[in-house]
Amino acid sequence: MKQQKVKFFAVVFAVWSIFCGPIIAQSISEITVEDAMEARTELDALIDSLLTKEPPDVVTAPAIEETPPGEIWLASYYSKRFNGKKTASGEPYNQNEYTCAHKTLPFNTLLKITNPKNGKTVNVRVTDRGPFIKGRDLDLSYAAAKDLGLLKHGVMKVVVSILPENNDNLQLALE
Repeated sequence: MKQQKVKFFAVVFAVWSIFCGPIIAQSISEITVEDAMEARTELDALIDSLLTKEPPDVVTAPAIEETPPGEIWLASYYSKRFNGKKTASGEPYNQNEYTCAHKTLPFNTLLKITNPKNGKTVNVRVTDRGPFIKGRDLDLSYAAAKDLGLLKHGVMKVVVSILPENNDNLQLALE
């Protein structure tokens, strides 16, 4: 069966070569050097225009809302299993309060946290130390993470601003 297919295609190719070969050869032999040079010049001009100009139907992306002022930090959140456990500040962790853990900020420092993807914002108070996972800057309470839309992601970049009101502890630490 395979040999029959090979023979069939060989015959078809031979017939095609006999009838089409001279036509192709004749059309190629009629091209002059001037025609080839003109075609080359047109091709070079087309390539240059494509490389130096913007395509005509470029669509500009709509403006993206600016990120709110503040620093970009990587945030995660406390698991529910820590609810009721003592934090580094001495108070128990309450998953329904708006609190967070930070490695160095003084306890009771107030922070404004914004999810840049959806614009949601919460204010939290530093009550614990952490997170102790490389690259992460902030552990949020379950309630804060839920309101920001962080629960489904687990870890995400957030915009953090230190709130000036009631941050006497921060002022003392900075002086």
